[in-house]
Amino acid sequence: MDDLIKKIQNRYAMTVLHHKTIRDTSKSLVIYLETTNGKFIGKVFTMEKERLHFILNAEAHLRKNGVLIPDIQRTENNKRYITHKEKVLVLHKRLSWANIAYNSPIRMERIGIVLGKFHARSLGFSSRYGELYHGAEKWSGEYKADLAAIEKWELRHAGKKDQKYAVIAEYLPFFKQAGRTAKEHLLSSRYFSKWKKEPLRNHFLCHGDFNNGNLLVSNQRIAIIDWEDVRYDFPSKDIARVLSLAMRKNDQWNEELFSHLLRGYLQENPLSIEQLHLLFIDLAFPHIIERFLRKKLYAQMSLAEIQQFCNREALKTAFMLDEMKAHV
Repeated sequence: MDDLIKKIQNRYAMTVLHHKTIRDTSKSLVIYLETTNGKFIGKVFTMEKERLHFILNAEAHLRKNGVLIPDIQRTENNKRYITHKEKVLVLHKRLSWANIAYNSPIRMERIGIVLGKFHARSLGFSSRYGELYHGAEKWSGEYKADLAAIEKWELRHAGKKDQKYAVIAEYLPFFKQAGRTAKEHLLSSRYFSKWKKEPLRNHFLCHGDFNNGNLLVSNQRIAIIDWEDVRYDFPSKDIARVLSLAMRKNDQWNEELFSHLLRGYLQENPLSIEQLHLLFIDLAFPHIIERFLRKKLYAQMSLAEIQQFCNREALKTAFMLDEMKAHV
């Protein structure tokens, strides 16, 4: 760490007065820095230069278009990052703002507004590395693979007497059928076929981890941080993340919270009927259930928690299926 701090002081021409490790994993190191130039969050990670440039350029495009993202601190010779032991370090200015909660219709509408604004203003971004981070090309394969994974899990656990498996098994026929129906709508969607082939500048950017820990609020302003998972994709990916976390926080499916989220979103990023159809297709597909099974999240849950999780996912899925069919 001492070597890193010395390099930061040298390259950024500032004195580090205090530093603290926030996270240290095999993937990344995150540190908090108080310096003579202000307060910063530094991230050190192993990343291909193509990926790093895509992220930094996406951030720059969004800032230019009015999306609130903490600025990058440039080095003394105007570089956006430094290298240290074959890793890269990026310094972002630190915002001492609180996280926003996902617990009320008004807050959900505000989150929808911020998300819709970000997606709408991401259009027009182009990168020479864009094809490496193009989510649209993967949808058909992911739908097929996720359905196969759910069916494989069901077969592997058939006949087991564990009560947890029995609770999950009660819901799987519904989720499998919902997945098949959503997949049929996806493959027959003319908009989906057209969207995949659009130039990347016509594709939205998605954050990839749009959770309340990455949203910082101060009065009426909300900043978005942690862009490591940004890619070209469809709005449903970020909306699904918000919705999943809101359901977890509130322990239930809440149609009112979703309607406020979508209302706020559409204020900033109006979607056509065809786009809404694709949105509801993706929200109806059991991506969350596949992840729940693959990650064995049920292992650390009680029977009551598993029942509650499956029930709220089923209620959400049934709602999204109805909306999907209503927007054909």
